[in-house]
Amino acid sequence: MWKNQKKMAGTNGEIVEEKGGYKNGGLLPEWPAEQPQQQEQEPMACGLGPCKPRWIQLFASKQAFLVTFCITWVLQGMYYTYFVSVITTIEKLFQLQSKTTGFIMSATEIGQIGSSLLLTYYGGQGHRPKWIACGMVLFAVSSLACSLPHFIFGHRMLSENAPALAPPSVCQLPDVYISHANETSAQCREVEQSNITTIVLSIFFISLLGVGMGQTAVYTLGIPYIDDNVASRESPLYFAITIGVRILGPALGFILGSLCTRLYVDLSAEPQITPDNPRWVGAWWLGLVLISSLLVLASLAMFSFPKKLSTCRPLPSTKKPRETSRKNPRLKDFPKAVKRLLRNDILMFRTASSVLHILPIAGLYTFLPKYLESQFRLTAHAANMVSGVGGILVMGLGIILSGVFILRVKPNARFVAAWIAFTAVVYAIGMGILMFVGCPMNDFAGLQKEMGVTKFEPVCQDVCNCDESKFSPVCGKDGMTYFSPCDAGCQNYSIIDGSIVEFSNCVCISNMTLPAGEKNIASAGYCDLGCGNFTWYILLFSLFVFVHSTSEVGSMLLILRCVDPTDKAMALGLIQFAIGLFGNVPCPIVYGAVVDSACLIWDTACGKKGACMLYDGNFFRMFYHGTTGAILLCAFLVDVIVWYKAGSINFVDEQVTVQEEELNPFTARSRSETSV
Repeated sequence: MWKNQKKMAGTNGEIVEEKGGYKNGGLLPEWPAEQPQQQEQEPMACGLGPCKPRWIQLFASKQAFLVTFCITWVLQGMYYTYFVSVITTIEKLFQLQSKTTGFIMSATEIGQIGSSLLLTYYGGQGHRPKWIACGMVLFAVSSLACSLPHFIFGHRMLSENAPALAPPSVCQLPDVYISHANETSAQCREVEQSNITTIVLSIFFISLLGVGMGQTAVYTLGIPYIDDNVASRESPLYFAITIGVRILGPALGFILGSLCTRLYVDLSAEPQITPDNPRWVGAWWLGLVLISSLLVLASLAMFSFPKKLSTCRPLPSTKKPRETSRKNPRLKDFPKAVKRLLRNDILMFRTASSVLHILPIAGLYTFLPKYLESQFRLTAHAANMVSGVGGILVMGLGIILSGVFILRVKPNARFVAAWIAFTAVVYAIGMGILMFVGCPMNDFAGLQKEMGVTKFEPVCQDVCNCDESKFSPVCGKDGMTYFSPCDAGCQNYSIIDGSIVEFSNCVCISNMTLPAGEKNIASAGYCDLGCGNFTWYILLFSLFVFVHSTSEVGSMLLILRCVDPTDKAMALGLIQFAIGLFGNVPCPIVYGAVVDSACLIWDTACGKKGACMLYDGNFFRMFYHGTTGAILLCAFLVDVIVWYKAGSINFVDEQVTVQEEELNPFTARSRSETSV
């Protein structure tokens, strides 16, 4: 009977609030004395729901969480760069402009903005691994939804825009050309009636919105969870590992994009062109299905982790009763937490610096494969491979080395802030140098520049009636690249193993140095530029990327150390909010407009402007790198202010005995009120 009583009489007659036993010399059963210990250990148990076997408790460690966290970050990093690597393919298939795809990609950041602050408000005080796992599931479902346009409209779009399956555009007689034009107009009327493009854009936007909301939890909750469960002196090494390993994700995303774009979008079809042809459409959807499947499996492991690990730093032994009773955050206290962070001037300048660092670099990488394709005439899979290995992996190396340096040397906050400013100015200077490292466009037949405007003039219009709206370059034996086989006057073509390998009887190609049988032959694709600047570009670009990446770990530590320990999750959420709103949202839109401004030839679909098929290499190179360098110079100026104010930050805390207050951002005072 006494087990179910809450109020009982003690030996002195007083009523005590002891559940299950007597007090002050009464008969006290043994099990109530063990109950607090069981309740204390329960949050550290590892398992899925009620299934918590003893053998799985071996994985309730900071090392196991680090591995799971890194796998999750790698998969999420793969998604973004994979989507970047197939942007050109998506634009070709659905006839989209770069500024349109840039706007779609900004949906990811809009999702982050809408969820970052409230997620860190509630998730930062709750069961963080479970919040992270829920975000992973949302991310996986949204990633899979991004591939739906292929399964819903894929075959229909291929039937309308399938250059790999349609006959090549060879020299045609006027009556044949008119018949073909009428047939195309009939097809266009059917396409206009179905708003496929609008539906596809809506699917992409909503899916990427979910991706942004899902990926927020990993960064804003995972980093503080690691920081709370490791010693202060170990934080730089763990941050270097997590950030460095995450770089593998973007690198693997580009590599996966390279592999998938080698396959034709319709795996059951046999295209007549090879992946080297500019009009090739790769299997853009395949990687999205793979990444979403792996994320679901990884989420099961994340669901299994406890609320806190056994290595979690102990809380202070003396707490006010009013503070200990408040375990759950309250919505009315949310504005107080935000206001406390906004009053931290170092955090605000560091946030502005992060925005100015992220905006140009994210924009650069978003369209880097497209730039390499247009500037150095690489294939889509080659451009993706170079972007992943030459840029992303080098960045990961710089992050890991900088983390080891901070761990061993233990520099102060002002040194780290000064180094961040130095890397910004080096990267800006590097972009200025790369503005002059490129390849010319002097091998295009009919390419003329009049009054500062570069355009194509037909070179074979008197002989053939050609459709100038479809850009399908061929390389003639004269070493010139022609707009299309028709523009070169080619009347026949040869097919070997299902692929077009050669065009013949090209009456508009003339080269007196070749034998008569080889003068009028052309091959599909661009001519070889013979430009050796590609190697120099990759070497210089990788060097500047490496230098700038060495500031990542120091930047993370400055953010975490300039606020009260209880505000770490909220600080990361605030920066994520600012980076998304002022950096990543306008970034693809701004750089998409920059890329579109360099377009020379637009593909057309039913008389409407579609994807860009050829860019002005010189204008693209100057504007692309010049915009990046100018923004990073602004970041350098803000970094100087952070360096000036960083002297008040206790950067490296070697005393493990310095404990945190209870993890509640609404009862703690930020360092901006105490030490800044």
